[in-house]
Amino acid sequence: MKVLLTGAFGNIGVSTLQALLAQGHTVRCFDLKTRANERAARSFDGQISVVWGDLCNPEDVAAAVRDQDVVIHLAFIIPKMSATGIESESRPNWARKVNVGGTQNLIRAMQVLPQPPRLIFASSYHVFGQTQDQPPPRTVDDPVCPVEHYSHHKVECEEMVKSSGLRWSILRLSATLPLALQLDPGMFDVPLDNRMEFTHTRDVGLAFANAVSSDEA
Repeated sequence: MKVLLTGAFGNIGVSTLQALLAQGHTVRCFDLKTRANERAARSFDGQISVVWGDLCNPEDVAAAVRDQDVVIHLAFIIPKMSATGIESESRPNWARKVNVGGTQNLIRAMQVLPQPPRLIFASSYHVFGQTQDQPPPRTVDDPVCPVEHYSHHKVECEEMVKSSGLRWSILRLSATLPLALQLDPGMFDVPLDNRMEFTHTRDVGLAFANAVSSDEA
C-alpha cells in the first residue's frame, strides 16, 4: 500500500518506517526539514520519498496526503525529550497549534480527496491520567482523564479523528523510549509505586505497520 508517515524521522517514526519497508509498502515521509531529519532520510535513500513540510501549513499537508492509501500520523510535540527541543508543557499554546491544529489540517486535507485514505493516529496512555487507585489493567473502554497539556491535546485529537467521517484506527501507546543511551527526565515525575509499562520502539513500529493491512484494525 501507499503509506504517508508523519513524524517519520522521530523515534517511533523510524521504527515504523523500517517495519513498513520490511512489509513491502511504498512509504512517503513527511517531517520538518532539519539537519537531523535530513541525515535520517539519507539512510533510506532509494527506498522512500520525502515531503518536507510543516503540519501548521495546510498547503504542505495537502501535498503530502495526495494519492495515499493510508496515513499514519505520529508527528506531535511531546512532554519530554522532544526532537524540536521544546516541550509541550513549557510552551502549551505553541504545542497545541502543532498538535491539535496540525491534526486538524491533516484531517481536512484527507476529507476533500475523492478517495480519502484511512487514518491511523498515535495516541497515548497518558489520556487515562492518574490511575493508581484503580486495579489494572487499563482498557479502551476506561474513561479518559487527561492531566497535562499533552494528554489534553491527544484527547482532543482522538475526538476529531472519531468524528471525521474517515476510516480510522487509534493506537494508544505506553512509554516508548528511543534506542539511545540518554536519560529521560520524565522518570523523576513518575511515582515510585507507579504501574508503568514500557514498550520497545520496534514493537510499536511493527504494530503501526501491521495496522495498515489489518482488517481488524
